Amino acid sequence: MAKLIRFIFQRLLLFTLVLSVNTSCSDEPASDADTRLRLTVVTSISGLGDMGYNDNMMSGIMRFYEHHDVNMSLIRPNSLDEVQQAIQNWQESTKEGPRSLLLLADNAYEPVLENSSLALAPQQQVLLVESKNTRLPEGVCTFNINRYGISYLAGCMARKHQEACVIAAMPDNPILEEAVKGYTDGYQTDNDKKVKVIYLADDTSGFNMPDSAYRVTGTIDNAFIFPLAGGSNNGIYKYSRETPFYMSLVAGMDADCSLFSSRIPFSVVIYIDRLLENYLVAWYEGQEFEPFRTYGMDSGMADIIMSPVFYKYLEIWEEYYGDVEYWNNAYRKYKDEALEKEMSYVAN
Repeated sequence: MAKLIRFIFQRLLLFTLVLSVNTSCSDEPASDADTRLRLTVVTSISGLGDMGYNDNMMSGIMRFYEHHDVNMSLIRPNSLDEVQQAIQNWQESTKEGPRSLLLLADNAYEPVLENSSLALAPQQQVLLVESKNTRLPEGVCTFNINRYGISYLAGCMARKHQEACVIAAMPDNPILEEAVKGYTDGYQTDNDKKVKVIYLADDTSGFNMPDSAYRVTGTIDNAFIFPLAGGSNNGIYKYSRETPFYMSLVAGMDADCSLFSSRIPFSVVIYIDRLLENYLVAWYEGQEFEPFRTYGMDSGMADIIMSPVFYKYLEIWEEYYGDVEYWNNAYRKYKDEALEKEMSYVAN
């Protein structure tokens, strides 16, 4: 528990630091005397504090900001209308002067860009995080971290569990559905068991419904749960942490979640912080972005790490993972298979 409290404190410290930067770096145009490069970050509407993907993204941005002297603004919108206004303000205020990058930290902003009339000046550039959209305006670059292969590997590692379940934020989200398919294909290969998929909502509100996720987790008796619900994942971890004799296992998602529950044997880690920091450094150095690029397991931007505390506090309910080397052995056994499946998936 002490480690968990310390981890949460570190996240709160990061959140405070972000607020500090937000107050010191306004949305107003830089003065004519300021020749620093300009970086404008529009965060996700679901916001920070998810102790996962969004916080990791901000960690990468803050590491870049700490070591590079740029004029940075942070904008935390509450709606897509505010995102649209932020894009317009940025376009107008940076059409002259030093090079400027607009970083849109959520692929939910795709329709705003599609419906915009962007006409970028030579020194202006837009980077949209985690999109596969090929219909974006000229000058908008994006990238995607493929989830199929790493989710397939997680499904293989969960294959011996008697049941498997996905708790996802919403249907029809390309990134989530890619992960659902990967986990399902990995788990259902070579057996007749099926993966149950539960969606928390019909829209993006599912990413911020930890109480609903908590209640849903309570209806699952003994399955290997694969959480794909952003900030709502914390409700899943909380139920598994607080409920005595809970038999299900839960995969950590996006970051090392081992401190959140003793029912987490491993975490699927998406290194969005490293990748985004690499992009920002490349922009700072004047390198050209590819319009679109996919990263996956082979790039090192997605991997699985084992929990260092799983066996220390765990009551073992299933014999198959009684061996302390079970998860490491399963990872090594199925990793090459997952890499091959990922390559085939991307190629198709």
